[in-house]
Amino acid sequence: MERRDFVSNLSMAVALACAGGLAACTKHMADAPDNNNGGGNNAKLTADLSTELLNTGNFKIGGGVILIRIAAGNTPAAFSALSSICTHEGCTVSTFNTGSELIECNAPCGHGSRYTTTGAVQTGPATAALAKMTVTINGNTLSVS
Repeated sequence: MERRDFVSNLSMAVALACAGGLAACTKHMADAPDNNNGGGNNAKLTADLSTELLNTGNFKIGGGVILIRIAAGNTPAAFSALSSICTHEGCTVSTFNTGSELIECNAPCGHGSRYTTTGAVQTGPATAALAKMTVTINGNTLSVS
């Protein structure tokens, strides 16, 4: 095999390996539930507070956001909105455990990082907090951006 053919084949193999790795990383995001109801204004997630998130501990995941009701009342302070993308491997966090008050990443990547409702890491292997998002409420419509 000539050197240029070897280099060409090696380049193709590297490109395929990188594409395969990227597909594996983005698969988890593609499989994540997308509960975004539209809402416009560049909202990443919306909720109708007359029918959704009625009780403390209720949560919704979609649009790259995990939204948790942490207190009574329909004010922004009654909700925690965080990025739903785990800071360890880029998986989408899978649930909010009301018993422990922890956001858990038990997605197919299976590493088990846990975060508090403020986004702080409670249990690794993740070392960085989940990014905080902004909550706005207009009437009964909550929007996260």
